[in-house]
Amino acid sequence: MKKVPAHCSVCLRETKHEVLHETSLNEADRIRTYAMLQCCGCGDVCLAEQVIFTEDGEKEFNFYPPPVSRRKPSWLLSLIVAKNQAHLGGLLSEIYEAVHAGQNRLAAMGIRALLEQLMISKVRDNGSFERNLNAFQSEGYVSLVQRDTLNNVLQLGHGAIHRAFRPTTADLTLTLDIVEGVMAPIFHHQAAAEAAAEQVPPRPPPTKS
Repeated sequence: MKKVPAHCSVCLRETKHEVLHETSLNEADRIRTYAMLQCCGCGDVCLAEQVIFTEDGEKEFNFYPPPVSRRKPSWLLSLIVAKNQAHLGGLLSEIYEAVHAGQNRLAAMGIRALLEQLMISKVRDNGSFERNLNAFQSEGYVSLVQRDTLNNVLQLGHGAIHRAFRPTTADLTLTLDIVEGVMAPIFHHQAAAEAAAEQVPPRPPPTKS
């Protein structure tokens, strides 16, 4: 069976894929080839489209669903189904969909909205981003260093909304690292640590001499 290299959204890297089925369509100015691919490593299946423009031979490639370069956090589902935090989990999931589709401006705007909603859910609305951020730090949800970092993250969203700034994929990867680093201890790490601690056998009583 024919094999080709392609990015795998499960393995998160380029792997060899078997071509399960392939068909081509000849149009006036281009040739479209569609191939159903299956990763030789994990078995994930995707649809690949190759477009060859007959005038100059230029090629264009598209994948359905779009390639994924970053996994959603393992705790996201529990956040989505949580009664009081479902809106935060849903928004974070939508941000990932925007990142995977290359919609960097929308992702940056979503991250800005997510941080605003996160802070308001914990410290109420204090009237501005700066006051919300100060309250978020003063109540112990983030350190002073994290507060300054989050302020820089917010600037990406401000730039995308007000100054037509388009963050790079590397910018979004970094901001998601930061945002997840703030959210995970609040919504996941504490419960996970408590569950792990419950599995530790109790200390034996002291022996009598």
